[in-house]
Amino acid sequence: MRYGEKIMNYKPGYENLLNLNLKYIVLLLLMLFFFQARAQQSISVSSQQRPLSDVLEEISETYNTRFAYDADSFRKIETNFVFDNVSIEQLLANLNELYHISSRLVDGTWLLILQNEPEKIALTVPNIQPVNFHGYVRDGQTGENLIYCNLATEDNRGGMTNEMGFFNFPVPEIDSVRIMVSHLGYQRLDTIVSVKEQVTFLLKPSAIMMDVVKVVHRESQVLQAAPRPEMIAFNPLKASSIPRIANDDLGNSLLLIPGVEFFHGGASGLSIRGGEPTDNLVLFDGIPVLETSHLLGNMSVLNSKFVQQAFVSRGGFDASYGGRVSGLIELTGKSGKINQPSVDLSANLLNTNILANVPVNGKFSITTAWRRSFIDTWQNYLYFRLIDDVITSEENPVTSTIIPTVKFQDVNAKISFHPAENFELNVNMLYGDDYQTRDFELLQTNDYYRKESLQSENLGLSFNLNWQANPQWFHSLTAGFSTLEKTGTDETGELQTYTETIVNPGKGQGKGKGVAKTREVTYTRETHDIDNGFNQVEEYRAAWKSQFKTGIFSSEAGAGWTSNRYTYNFFASRLYDALQIDSISSSTSLNLMNGFVQQNIDVTKDLRFRWGIRTNYDPSRTRMFWQPRGGIEFDPGEGLKLYYLSGVYYQFLSGIRRFDSEGHVSRIWFLPDENGRGVVSGSHNILGGKYNENGWFIDLEAYRKSARGKLNLFAENTRQGNNQVISYVFRESNERKKGFDLFVQKTHFIFNHMAGYSLSLTEEHMEGLFGNDWFPAYNDRTHRLKITEMVNWKNWTFTTAWQFATGLPVYRYIPDQEGENFGRSGNFSQVNIALVKNFKNDYFSFSAGASLLNVFNRSNIVEVNYLRFSSDAGSMTVRSDISALGTTPVFFVNIKF
Repeated sequence: MRYGEKIMNYKPGYENLLNLNLKYIVLLLLMLFFFQARAQQSISVSSQQRPLSDVLEEISETYNTRFAYDADSFRKIETNFVFDNVSIEQLLANLNELYHISSRLVDGTWLLILQNEPEKIALTVPNIQPVNFHGYVRDGQTGENLIYCNLATEDNRGGMTNEMGFFNFPVPEIDSVRIMVSHLGYQRLDTIVSVKEQVTFLLKPSAIMMDVVKVVHRESQVLQAAPRPEMIAFNPLKASSIPRIANDDLGNSLLLIPGVEFFHGGASGLSIRGGEPTDNLVLFDGIPVLETSHLLGNMSVLNSKFVQQAFVSRGGFDASYGGRVSGLIELTGKSGKINQPSVDLSANLLNTNILANVPVNGKFSITTAWRRSFIDTWQNYLYFRLIDDVITSEENPVTSTIIPTVKFQDVNAKISFHPAENFELNVNMLYGDDYQTRDFELLQTNDYYRKESLQSENLGLSFNLNWQANPQWFHSLTAGFSTLEKTGTDETGELQTYTETIVNPGKGQGKGKGVAKTREVTYTRETHDIDNGFNQVEEYRAAWKSQFKTGIFSSEAGAGWTSNRYTYNFFASRLYDALQIDSISSSTSLNLMNGFVQQNIDVTKDLRFRWGIRTNYDPSRTRMFWQPRGGIEFDPGEGLKLYYLSGVYYQFLSGIRRFDSEGHVSRIWFLPDENGRGVVSGSHNILGGKYNENGWFIDLEAYRKSARGKLNLFAENTRQGNNQVISYVFRESNERKKGFDLFVQKTHFIFNHMAGYSLSLTEEHMEGLFGNDWFPAYNDRTHRLKITEMVNWKNWTFTTAWQFATGLPVYRYIPDQEGENFGRSGNFSQVNIALVKNFKNDYFSFSAGASLLNVFNRSNIVEVNYLRFSSDAGSMTVRSDISALGTTPVFFVNIKF
């Protein structure tokens, strides 16, 4: 952590973007050129009288090329050829000449078909009535349900799986149909099946064998479009390949998605399109996650080792979700293998991680994960990278030292019971606790210290029941709760200097004649000011949902109950009379009923429409909160989707800010007061498009979002008789956000090229601040650019990533003073690289990796604070600029049994 980045006058964002240091661009271009050159390698193979299926499998494994073909037919073809240094196109042309095999590239996979077989099956026959084609999609290794999996026929009809991994959509009543099944992190399956009976598709992340088609493939995509237009799917299997401080941190991996950021410091957590972390609905197996950060905001509580599937919506989510006004992150935990136990062990410079799965029988399993930091007991070099002595900005030219303490752990558990194929029960648990301190020392004419400590504990439980009653009806019941307790203490005062003369035995030389004297300078702390804060939040949720599908209609309805409780106590102990006593005590609860109904209509095979409405009912105030939502989708061509989404959202439990009498800010959870003030209303309008075909994934969204009605606490000086005291008043704030996010991903051969760009404006209006004008919000960064290059070669993965962002807004609120004092910190620009090696045999798999963070050792400010230091003469405020780590290598090892 570093101090002292000088505030720069803000320049227009486009000018900043054009003035980038060319060395970052040159480095990335050189890396891209090098690996593209490697991509031009040719194929050499000798068939040696082997079946063609075996030869293709060898080529796939050696040259990372994907094939799809009829395994039985190709196994009967005996081959005799030798090809030396030919391209994949030349190889396939020769196979066509020798064996009459046609080929075409479909979404990065070469589809091979014998020419004496029909290449396509007609899916539309006049006067044939449609039938419902239904079944399940599951993980081929563990048997876990795969939700939001996409299925499509050749004529672009299809559907997606629900929470049971079940699908149901109409197809023509013929003997068989060609189906494409895809899910991020798994082999894309292209096969022909009968539509007259229920089927089960088993997908695997590596080589897969089915009765009809054999497909050999290595998953390289990190992000992919989900069947719902507002969602993006993330591949947890790729989390360890992305350079960051901890290999098992899912939260920092999600930053590949444009519009998703991670706040540091007191406001730490995942932010979506400039919103506060507390404005996002994060559901982990139905548990609402209230705290998403560890390590002072440098990593998240989301353990990627335990995550089976991850989906992110940056806005426009449908009527089945409620309670937050910004974004949605939906995570499904692993339920493990059903046929054998497994253990996953890993360690890095911060923590150890263990994941264990125990199948009791074919229907019952237990999976747990435990992650625990050891940097608090083993102070390795990464710990000392968090300590630095520097000079603060020109406002306060004093020397400062930060000494952090970090201790964290989290536990995930899932008990799964599958008494029947169409019925499942899950009991889930999430626990985390953190203890972290930041100790500041200012050494100048008068020496000061400040110690900030924060201890938090989060516990969540949930119960999920899913029942596929028949191909048309699906029912689910979810009940869960989450509690969060945060205790913070800020202590400040003076450093007193003591000089002690120490007499030690000498050597009998010189004038001392056997006596040596030294002086030792020590510091003791004299406390002048202590702030104590306690914030407790409880959120209980229970919801029932049913879905009915028939023909072109998919209808959903549900009802639920939410209960929130909140307590906040704050007291400032002033040991001297220079500062006034400051205190708050507040506690309240809120019970809400909710319900929703929505319908998806397939108007044509290329045009879909959805409408829905959600409502919350507050019985204590007899008030309804109506939230209409809707959207339209259009597929103008293969792989292309255009859509518009809109909706109204309400949030009751929210994060607010407390401004003390000197303008310093702290963040707390809060519920509306007895008059209903503090209910936050939001609106989303999103226009977007996605293209997902032939190894390309392009996602473009333009958005306009707003949030109104959030309250903040402001300290004011008032008189009670002859005494002057501090009281708090509410002031309302509003937010508005607009911009667009673009993500481009291209996968081919061994490469995965990714680029994300965001252009945004995030503003805030707060009653009584800055002349009641709109001003830049805390995370208003006009431009963000992320370029990532991932190379998968044999069992190696090399990743380089460059991130650029315009500077953070910097301003300080000073009570009773008018005028604006705005600036921006310097631009953020950082290059990280990572290298991972994987090894696997029949008994275990092993991987190890290294990352080099901030290759060019650039000072990148991630948080700006104004800190109070107190003495018997009064208090002073010092600005602190906290930056990301400098050049730092980190490592990890992982073994799975």
